[in-house]
Amino acid sequence: MRINKEVRTLLKRIPVIFIGIGDPQYCFLDHPDLKVILIDGKRKSILTIAKQIFIVARLLMSGKIKSVHVINEQLMLFFWPLLWSTHTVLDVFDSIFLKANIQPESLIVLKRIVYAPINEVLVTDDNRKGLMPKFLQKRTHVLPNYPEAYHGTIDQTTPSEKLTLLFFGWLGMNRGGNVAKGLLEASEQVRVIMMGWFSDDGAKELAKHERVDYRGVVPQQQALEVAATEADYILCVYEPINLNNINASPNKIYDAIQASTPLIINAEVKVSSLVSDLNIGIVMPTCFPADYRSLVAELQTKKRLFTFPEGLKQTYTWEHVESKLWTAHQL
Repeated sequence: MRINKEVRTLLKRIPVIFIGIGDPQYCFLDHPDLKVILIDGKRKSILTIAKQIFIVARLLMSGKIKSVHVINEQLMLFFWPLLWSTHTVLDVFDSIFLKANIQPESLIVLKRIVYAPINEVLVTDDNRKGLMPKFLQKRTHVLPNYPEAYHGTIDQTTPSEKLTLLFFGWLGMNRGGNVAKGLLEASEQVRVIMMGWFSDDGAKELAKHERVDYRGVVPQQQALEVAATEADYILCVYEPINLNNINASPNKIYDAIQASTPLIINAEVKVSSLVSDLNIGIVMPTCFPADYRSLVAELQTKKRLFTFPEGLKQTYTWEHVESKLWTAHQL
C-alpha cells in the first residue's frame, strides 16, 4: 500500500518504471507514464531473483535511469553492485537488521558496507530514524506512512451485541492472527473481515473459519471504506518477537483515523502510546490476552466511545507529506 502511494506521488513529477514480483491483478496501478514489469515466480526463488537483477541491470546500464527507489535492505542487497551509478533512495519499513535484533551501532562495519551506495534513506517515523546507525542519520528522512485522505462514507451501524474486526494488510498469526482467532473462539458474536496477503499457513487456515470473510487483496482506499462502513475495530497487533515489531510504525493507526474506526493494539509496540494519547482505540497490556471473553466484553462496551476530530484526519494524510519523497529523489 505504501509502495502504491509512492509510485502515484512520483508520477506527478516523472515517468516511473515499477519492477517487482507478483500477480499483475494486485498491482492497482495504471498511468500513461508508468511502465509495470512484474516477474511471475516465487519471491525466494533464485531464478526469480536472477530475472529481476537482470532487468534492473539492463535498465541501469542504459543510462536513462536518473533515480532508483528500493524497498528495504534485503531487496537492496541483490542490486548492491548496480546502485553506485545512479541516485538511490532506500525506503526502510521492515528492517532486516531490526528483524534480527541487531542494535543500531552493532555490526557497524557491515552496515557501512551495506548502506554505502545509498544517497538518501526514508523511514516511517522519528523513532525508526533513531534506530538507524548514527553515520547514516544525516541522510535519513521521515516519510510517515499516512493514508491518502478518505472522503467516503462513514457508517458503523453493527448491532451492539455483534463485534466485527477488520484484519488487513500483511496477514500473519504474529501480526494479529492469534488475537483474531482467540476472539472468534471466545464468542459467537465475533466476526472477522480479512483482506491482504498471507504471510503464514496459520493465517490461511484462519481465513477458512465460518465467521471469517476473506475478500482477497484490495487497494487501500477500498480497505478504508470497509473499515469506515463495516468494522467496529481494526486489528493492529504485533507480537514482540523482534526489534522490528516492537518499533513498528503501523499504517493502520492512520487508517483508523481516516476511517473513524478504533484500533486494537498491544502495549509492547512503542507507538501504542500514540493510540492512548489520541484516544483512538484499545491498548491491550499484552498481545497474549489471558481472558478473551473479558476482552470481547470490553470491546463491545467501548466500541462507540472513541472520537476522531476532523482536524486529526486532516493532519494525518499522505498528501501533507508526499513532497518529502520528491525531495529525496531531487525532483
